[in-house]
Amino acid sequence: MPHRVLFIENDAAMRQHFRRLLEESGIAVEESATGLEGLERARSLSYDLVLADTRLPDIEGLEVAARLKQDRELARVPFVAVGREPLEHDIALAAGCDGFIEEPLDDARFVEEVRAYLSGKRERLASDGEQAGLRALSSSLASRLESALEGEAGARQQLANLDRRRLAFMHDLAHELSTPITPLAGYLKILLSEKLGPLSPQQHKVADGMLSAVKKLTRIVDNLSDFANLGVGVATIVPAPLDPDALAEEVVNEVRPAIRDARLHVEVRPSRAGPVLADVRKLRQALANVVSNAVKFSPHGGEVLVDVSLEGDKLRFAVYDQGPGVPGPEAESIFEPFQHARREGEARPPGSGLGLPVARRIAEAHGGRLLVESPPHTQPSAGAHHYPGSKFVIEIPAVPAVAAGGPPARVSG
Repeated sequence: MPHRVLFIENDAAMRQHFRRLLEESGIAVEESATGLEGLERARSLSYDLVLADTRLPDIEGLEVAARLKQDRELARVPFVAVGREPLEHDIALAAGCDGFIEEPLDDARFVEEVRAYLSGKRERLASDGEQAGLRALSSSLASRLESALEGEAGARQQLANLDRRRLAFMHDLAHELSTPITPLAGYLKILLSEKLGPLSPQQHKVADGMLSAVKKLTRIVDNLSDFANLGVGVATIVPAPLDPDALAEEVVNEVRPAIRDARLHVEVRPSRAGPVLADVRKLRQALANVVSNAVKFSPHGGEVLVDVSLEGDKLRFAVYDQGPGVPGPEAESIFEPFQHARREGEARPPGSGLGLPVARRIAEAHGGRLLVESPPHTQPSAGAHHYPGSKFVIEIPAVPAVAAGGPPARVSG
């Protein structure tokens, strides 16, 4: 069997040239263009010798040597560095290399050196040379580490700047979109009130559909604005008394057109616990996002349950559905902006990808959280239906409104 050599070299022309030379002399050669790829090859296949350039695009050949020599199975495989500078010789041996071939490479000398190392040649440093080599190696690694840390810090700063610009753009876009939407919604409400004259049933249906579309667009704009504001910490929570049962009913009525289109039955199970303190608009937005998500992914004719409960000092809105659920690995990624759970048969993920992230941020801004169980760990008690899809729970601290005084706030917008 011919000897097997792994040659790690970034220069494709040099790899091919010396591979041909070695193969002509009866040595089998495999190539790798990077240090990390070379490491994987060395760990997965058996070689009689590893040759590596000291200067590779990802990690240096000396680092490849140091990593391989830490592996008990690979420590016996001779590793020879190929370098351009005589000063690298002692550093290479101190790093664990068994030899060093200095460039420029002469064809005949290169083949002769490789054969010698395959036959058992090994280089060793004298104690003083080893100490000097180790000091030089430590200095080189420290310099590379410092450079890597500086690069990482710069990358983090650049990402932070990009994130700030992204949030500012989203905030400005939400403002520009809300400017024409607000009067449009007002004009539609005036038309539907028939203050400007009676509407025929068909005209009333058209205007009602337009108003429903405007409300949906308003929620998207609110998501943009809330995500941007909560992302930079400028959106404050303004607590006011609200009735959580009425809030749930209002949210379900808001998405009633989508519920009708999907022929769903949506049940609100009230807590009958009385008013609590929370930011009415933001909590309404969060719950609307979660309920809309359940409606969107429920099968036609399916069931959705909005279960409102007050347990101890926690107010919970649990939304159950009979949809396809969320794959386990994606249970957290769906709360990242612009992410969607992949669902079989969909050409593209629906929605803006901000509904659930905004709902979670609103819950967290209240001192609470938004959780998902898919499938639900437990089913609702005393229920006639089974919900095998998902259960999203908005949980916030329950501060009784009577402690602050005043009537519950209106929840309809």
